[in-house]
Amino acid sequence: MQISIDQSEGLERLVNIALEADDIQTKVDAKLVELGKEVRLKGFRQGKVPKNILKQRFGKHARQEVLGELMQDSIEKAIKENEFEIISAPEVTKADDTENGGFEFQAKVELMPEIPAINFEEVKVDKIVAEITDKDVNDMIKNLQKQKQDWKPSKGKIAKGDLVTIEYKAKGKDFSYPEDGKEKMGVLLGESKIPEELADKLVDLKVKEDDKVEVKFPKDFNVTALADKKAKVEFEITDVRKAKLPKVDEEFVKSFGVESGDVEEFKSDIKKNLERELKQTVNNSFKLKALEGLREACKDTLLPQSMIQRESQHMAQQEQQRAKQMGMSDVPMPDPTKFEDAAKDRILNTLIIQDIARKHDIKTDFAKVREQINDIAQTFEQPDEVIQMYYKNQDLMASVEQNVIESQVMEWVESQVKVKEKKKSFDDVMKPAG
Repeated sequence: MQISIDQSEGLERLVNIALEADDIQTKVDAKLVELGKEVRLKGFRQGKVPKNILKQRFGKHARQEVLGELMQDSIEKAIKENEFEIISAPEVTKADDTENGGFEFQAKVELMPEIPAINFEEVKVDKIVAEITDKDVNDMIKNLQKQKQDWKPSKGKIAKGDLVTIEYKAKGKDFSYPEDGKEKMGVLLGESKIPEELADKLVDLKVKEDDKVEVKFPKDFNVTALADKKAKVEFEITDVRKAKLPKVDEEFVKSFGVESGDVEEFKSDIKKNLERELKQTVNNSFKLKALEGLREACKDTLLPQSMIQRESQHMAQQEQQRAKQMGMSDVPMPDPTKFEDAAKDRILNTLIIQDIARKHDIKTDFAKVREQINDIAQTFEQPDEVIQMYYKNQDLMASVEQNVIESQVMEWVESQVKVKEKKKSFDDVMKPAG
């Protein structure tokens, strides 16, 4: 057997293997001997079929089997001898019998990318520092009160936070909306996306009063005919309701699952939930920024095109699935090439995390796995059932274990890179991007 390696493009390697005729024939003969012990042919007793008959009837099939076994064994030998770490099964690209009864073939293999040595001390990463204050807890309680608030009709002056219904007509250059009559609009003053001029005009008016104002509607206004247009709006206030928040008492507390009805216990639970949410957001932010810095340190790493294509295809399928889940029908598959840059980042992230874990012997901490499952379970009404569901589902467990090992790697990274702390409030941390 002769083995040689040629470099193709990027991470591809061409493994050239020549199998000697004598080696092939020796194994074919042995295969025929074994076959002769089992085969039944008319006119011959089992195990007594002449060798020439066996060769005539089964020689070609035996050679094919032998070649298949030798090809697999020789490729594995070449990979082992050259210490190749491949990302997928080898692909045989050429195969030919030789004149003397030998056999030559070529197999293409694609190597796993090699992450270069990273000088972690040169990587700079911003890390958010924040804590939960009494104000954060009280703000959350206020939001929970709003979920259960009553709206009471009011004849008083309109103020921020009131629910106001108006009947209006908008006239602009070359258009009138609606064309006939008036349109109703409900406005939660201070939260609904309406022109600022109209919001200011509503303040201090009362039910049954009317007025007019010139406005510029926002581009994302929910009435398409008015979006991004200037108009004079004439309106009448037909209804005003003011919110009446429920008291934070035993009944209110129990409605959120705190059986004791104790307000302090309620606040403690809220603080724990906010701390859990804050920790997750801060960790995710650090992970994204750290990986961005680490990718920059590995920006010259070659990535196999097959990996990029598979990941791009997977991301396109995920995008299509999300659209279907949002109720869209007949959603076409997005062009996978649009996801190539994001796919490269995702692949390089995974390779970097795996490389750090391997080089620094970071193993999954199963105590942290149990802790994360318990944290997840506490967000459901029946935590014990959720915990059991995770332990019985291998895919769910694998997902948690992956999250934990990534968290452990990020903890190690944090101890090695230059971290610059940035203090923020809870609201700023949780504020949606954009």
